[in-house]
Amino acid sequence: MLRKFPLFCIILCSIFACQKQNSVKVTSQVKTGPGPEDIVEDKPNQRLLVSCNERRTGMPEVGEIFQVNLSNDASTVLPRTNYPNIPFNPHGFDLQTVNGIPYLYVINHYHDSLSTSSIVQFKINAADLEFIKEYKDALLISPNDLTVLPNGSFYYSNDKSTTNILELLTNPRGGSIGYCDGNTTWKIVDSHLAYPNGLYNENNRLYLATSRNTALFTYDIQTDGTLKNRATLSTIDGMDNITPNGDELIVAVHPNLLEFALLSLIPTTLSPSRTFAINKYTGETKNIFKDDGTVISGSSTGLVIGNTLYLSQVFGDFLLKIENYRE
Repeated sequence: MLRKFPLFCIILCSIFACQKQNSVKVTSQVKTGPGPEDIVEDKPNQRLLVSCNERRTGMPEVGEIFQVNLSNDASTVLPRTNYPNIPFNPHGFDLQTVNGIPYLYVINHYHDSLSTSSIVQFKINAADLEFIKEYKDALLISPNDLTVLPNGSFYYSNDKSTTNILELLTNPRGGSIGYCDGNTTWKIVDSHLAYPNGLYNENNRLYLATSRNTALFTYDIQTDGTLKNRATLSTIDGMDNITPNGDELIVAVHPNLLEFALLSLIPTTLSPSRTFAINKYTGETKNIFKDDGTVISGSSTGLVIGNTLYLSQVFGDFLLKIENYRE
């Protein structure tokens, strides 16, 4: 029996070594279209949906929703059907099931002289996105992100109070949260915000990430769409989009907003990227990704699926996939 003990130890050590090796963090790129700013998981179809739009002037126009197969990382354009003769330049988006039907709601910028914006609703099919409706209103001023409630109403963030980009300097607290009941009622439900950005809702609570407010705010959603009891859950600066992961919110952060701004003009700029997991109830915060911009520059959304973290970016042409991201 004693003679077998060394062999037994070797076998055990080999097993533990394999387990440790299998848990090593692995990073890879998943190619997409340019500017994959936002991502959501389409669970029934086992894929990611990616909002892609070329945001740099002088580059060929590209505005598409890409799909990424979760089993092999294959990336292709998801076709749009019955789409009207209007521009399509997607920004933030959200997936929500309303009355048993899965829909994708997409912020759409026309890129015209009037800086027109709209929100486009698609029915999600396995083979395409079927156009349902376009929402437009004067209160849809400079939309950045949105979150849809199970009844089809939605909140959206206006990052400024006019379409003039200079207002970010002259009126840094010109941002607001807008609300639409999914029909004809539109209203501003909070204002005087410093670049409101990512939104998420759950159990009659709204979460708002701000880029220049040094705050992740929470609100209580009222039956008429108004908001009450604004509170600060986190004081991290430079926040972008929000995604849920159990009791945590995954929040992408631009820790250096000047370098992030330069990235739009100078593609070689290294804009640092960080991603935090923030407890929805306590605000307890964990840093789950940190990079100086070498691996991914200007990341905008973090999405966790199992042990894998996916990061999108405002520019570039890929998602960063990090397996065993907490190791």
